[in-house]
Amino acid sequence: MRKILIIGPPGSGKGTQAKLLEKYGIKQISTGDLIRASDDPKVIKYRRADYKEGKLLPDGLIFGLIKKEISGLPKKSAGYILDGAVRNLDQAKYVYENRLVNAVLYLNLDEKTATDRILAGNRGRTDDNTESIKKRFAEYKAKTEPELPYLKNHFNFYEIDAARTVDEVSKEVLKILGVKN
Repeated sequence: MRKILIIGPPGSGKGTQAKLLEKYGIKQISTGDLIRASDDPKVIKYRRADYKEGKLLPDGLIFGLIKKEISGLPKKSAGYILDGAVRNLDQAKYVYENRLVNAVLYLNLDEKTATDRILAGNRGRTDDNTESIKKRFAEYKAKTEPELPYLKNHFNFYEIDAARTVDEVSKEVLKILGVKN
């Protein structure tokens, strides 16, 4: 079973690439979607209060939702791709220690290209403006980028140039994963 983690800065196309893999039987597990769909009272409390303040859901709750989703996959599943699941070093260690991932796809994209891409697209996020993108990128650099050396040392790690077209990136992802197009 493929157990993939996809990471990268805002605007790098993580969700797009994860969604494209679903047609090959690789389930996209988006932590944002899991949080929005959860009926757990602690998660609901978070959605009502903490999310608006920019706080992240505690790791225990996030990984509880993820593990529940993974356990519901069919036995003959082609695998899953975690989208938005690992945003700091502690979370990276958790997925390693719990064997939740066996490959990492890192979609590398510079801040200017990411900002231009986000502002040009219509993704429906109410916070897609220059100031919020700068904040999201700063948080990514402070919390997520420091985990990259750990991920490189503990997983099959593939760095992909995300500045290319969606199709070009998708072809590389499929090649890396050994999925026939």
